Amino acid sequence: MKAVKTLTLGLALASGLSLIAQPKFEDVARQAKEEVESAERELAQLRQEVAEKKVPISVRLTELESQVQEKRTEYDQVVSAAENREVGLGTLQERVDKRRDENIYLKNLMSSYIKQYSTRIHESELQGQEDLINKAERILENNTATDDERFTAQIEVLQASIERIKNIVGGHKFPGTALGENDRAVEGEFVIVGPFAFFGGSDATSVGFAQGRPNATYPLVSNAGLTPEVIASITQVASSGEGTLPIDTTEGDAFKLAELEETVIEHALKGGTTIYIILPLAFTALMVAIFKLFEITSVKRPKSGELQQILDNLNAGKKQEALEIANSVSGPFGDLLVAGVEHHDEEKELLEEVLYERLLAAQPKLERFLAFIALTAGAAPLLGLLGTVTGMIKTFKLITVFGTGDAASLSSGISEALITTEYGLYVAIPSLLAQALLTRMAKGKLGEMEQASVAFVNGLAKKS
Repeated sequence: MKAVKTLTLGLALASGLSLIAQPKFEDVARQAKEEVESAERELAQLRQEVAEKKVPISVRLTELESQVQEKRTEYDQVVSAAENREVGLGTLQERVDKRRDENIYLKNLMSSYIKQYSTRIHESELQGQEDLINKAERILENNTATDDERFTAQIEVLQASIERIKNIVGGHKFPGTALGENDRAVEGEFVIVGPFAFFGGSDATSVGFAQGRPNATYPLVSNAGLTPEVIASITQVASSGEGTLPIDTTEGDAFKLAELEETVIEHALKGGTTIYIILPLAFTALMVAIFKLFEITSVKRPKSGELQQILDNLNAGKKQEALEIANSVSGPFGDLLVAGVEHHDEEKELLEEVLYERLLAAQPKLERFLAFIALTAGAAPLLGLLGTVTGMIKTFKLITVFGTGDAASLSSGISEALITTEYGLYVAIPSLLAQALLTRMAKGKLGEMEQASVAFVNGLAKKS
C-alpha cells in the first residue's frame, strides 16, 4: 500500500516538476489528484480481484495436489503389481521346471523298475507274468512308441506288481512247473507267502522249497533236511490252500550254502596242478619237523653231579673211572665229555680246541634239515601265487570268450584260482614257525654243550 502511494506521489511530483513552468498549477494538481485517486481505485479493484481469485486457486491447487498423490499411489501400486507378477512368474517357472524334472525322474524310475521287475519276483511267478513283462519291455525299447503307449505299458506292469504284493502278503497259490529229482519237470502248485516260495508236486519227492537257479527254465524243488511232517504240511497247503508252512529265514541261501560245502580234499583238489606240488612239499616239511623235534629233544645233558664226578676222578688221577662215567652219557654231550677226559692232561689251549672241535661237530647234526623247512616256508606262498596267476589267466581267457554276463561262474573261477595261494599260506606259516622253534632249540642245546665244556676246563685242578 505504501509502495503504491509512494509511486503515485513520485509520479505526481514528477508531473508537477515537469509542469512547473506551466501557468496553471491548480489544474495540474487537480489532474494529478484525480490520477492518484484513479490509481488507488484500480489498485483496490485489483486487490479485490486477487482476493476473490485466491480462494478458488487454493482450492484448485489442493485438488491438483490430491490428484497427484492419488496418481503417485496408483503408480506405486502398478509398479508393485508388476514386480509381484515377475516374482510370481519366476516362481511358476521354477515349479514348472521342478515338475518337469520330477516327471523325467518318474519316467526313468518306472522304466528301470519294469526292466528289473523280472529279477525281483520269484522264478515261479514268471510263468504267469512273462508275457506282460516282455510286452512292456518291447514297447519301452521301441523308439516309435508314443508316450501314451509307454505310460500304459508301465501302468499295467505296476498294477500287476501291486496285485502281486496283495496276493503274497496274504498268500498266493497258482499252478506251475518245477524241476524235481534229476531235473525232471513236474507239474504242481506253487504257494507264495511273502518272500518264501513252496511247491507241491504230484509225488512226495517233488515237494519242498522252490528255489531259483541262474539260466534255469523252471525253479528247482529242494526238500533237503525236511521232515516227513513238513513235507505233508506243504502238500496240504498246495492242495487245499490251508495249513501250516515252514519258514526259511535265509530265503533259500542256507540250502545254497549247504550245496557249496565240500571236504578238505575236494577243496584242495580245486587248486589245479600247483596243489600237487604244494601238498607233497607240506607233507615232507611236516615229517622233517617231527623228526628234528624228536632228534633235538633226544639230546640229553649229563645228569646232576655226573660232570663233577668226572672232574673229581680226573683231579684224583682216576682217568679210567672218569672215562666210564663219560661213556655212560649218550649223544653229543657224551662225545664231548669223552674227548675232554682223553685230553685232560693236555695244555689248556689244546683242550679247549679239542672241546670246541667236538662242539662244531655236533652243530651240523643238530641244525641239519632245518634249511629245508625254511625253504618250504619261502617256496610255498610263491607256488601258491603261481597257481593263482595261472588260474586267473584261464579265467580271463574265459571272460574274453564268454564275457562277464555270468557273475557266479566268474566268481567261482576266481575263488578256485585263489585256493593255491590259500594252501601256500597254510603251509608257509606253520613251516616258518616250526623252523624258528627248532632253530631256537638247536641253539639252546649248543649253548648247553658250550657251557659244559667251559665248566669242564675250569674244573680241572691243574688248568685253573
